[in-house]
Amino acid sequence: MDQFPKDALRFQDMFATEEQCRAALFKLRWPRGFTCPNCEHDDGGKIETRGLIQCRLCGHQTSVTAGTIFHKTHLPLRVWFWVIYQMAQDKGGTSATRLAAQLNRPYKTMWHVLHKVRHAMGRRDEGISLAGLIEMDEAKLGPEARRPAHDNLEDVKRPRKKPWGLPAKNGKRKTIVEVLILTEAEHFHAGNVAMKALDALGFDSIREFIEQRAEPEQWYRTDAHHSHWVLRQLSPKFKITKSDEAEGPDGLPCVHRVINALKAFIMGTYFGVSAKYLPGYLNEFCFQKAWACWPTAIRTTTSAATLWASPWAVWPWAS
Repeated sequence: MDQFPKDALRFQDMFATEEQCRAALFKLRWPRGFTCPNCEHDDGGKIETRGLIQCRLCGHQTSVTAGTIFHKTHLPLRVWFWVIYQMAQDKGGTSATRLAAQLNRPYKTMWHVLHKVRHAMGRRDEGISLAGLIEMDEAKLGPEARRPAHDNLEDVKRPRKKPWGLPAKNGKRKTIVEVLILTEAEHFHAGNVAMKALDALGFDSIREFIEQRAEPEQWYRTDAHHSHWVLRQLSPKFKITKSDEAEGPDGLPCVHRVINALKAFIMGTYFGVSAKYLPGYLNEFCFQKAWACWPTAIRTTTSAATLWASPWAVWPWAS
């Protein structure tokens, strides 16, 4: 796939049929020609009646979708490709309700497809390690995501009739989830982002997440929350710069910009997300943020070796 479409019309023309979609997957999976996943022999024959490829040496049969997120799917690949395109191209993502109306498919089917792709996005981001100056903070998602930026609710012109987080009639209080956010600060611009929803901001949970997603011996800037001092235990070269309380969000500009964008993403597109499925939506947001950080020259090129070829080549094998 030497040329990738820059707009939706070209995308639809390039992947208008199932044959075109399978041919594109074949080139992404085996760019130098077919290689048997069983014996690594480089010669195979197509079984047209079953849509399989059989190795001429060991007789192993496989397909371009085997072992991918498209494996044994009953949906046309055209639908899968369009869903991935919508999720990756629009910074606000897309919802299952919108896709169900656009593609005339059941809502539950679109919901499962979206979560499979979000899982694949998270698998791809597991290989990205943050480095340099890293800003760290927490975000509260749930009823607090809609709270106005006022210390006193009396300052709001139209105060709510019920307390924040309580249902309209006797029911369970809405869940508030704390999300730990790590952001690369690159000349006052946010770089790669890593997020994780935590049950409690304890030393052990924060240490485990930082060791997984950040390179050792980096610089950190935090608001010096008591749980953040776990950074001192990780390495003597870790540094914590406490932001001045008077500065507010200006003390941690990059991570607060990411928090505001995350809340707008969740509330604007999905109107709220349950705590159970929140990790998937965090994967989607971080994936989009990572590609948005790439240089403009890379984001606008159509070379298969750059922006689009990489995620499409990774997603199928992120089972």
